[in-house]
Amino acid sequence: MRKVMFLTAGALMLGACATPPTYVGTALFAQTQQPILATNAPGTKTGRACATNVLGLLIQGDMSVEAAKKNGHISQVASIDRDIKSYAVYAEVCTVVTGR
Repeated sequence: MRKVMFLTAGALMLGACATPPTYVGTALFAQTQQPILATNAPGTKTGRACATNVLGLLIQGDMSVEAAKKNGHISQVASIDRDIKSYAVYAEVCTVVTGR
């Protein structure tokens, strides 16, 4: 029983390494959308670029604005937002660009 408690505590501590910071703090479970930039330009297209984090051990992906623009075929940016999903041991952070 003691071994199970130590393994559980260890998994929770490692899981905290996979939680990305948000404007409202850091949590084991989070799902937020955060504004980064807004302009007066109209936005009819949307592009996303994401990166993932597993246990704080493996981080991969390109969440750059340029990658999001390329994925959405956008040449003029109207807004940039960040979409964060965090589930203790797995996190995904996406840059969402709108424009034309």
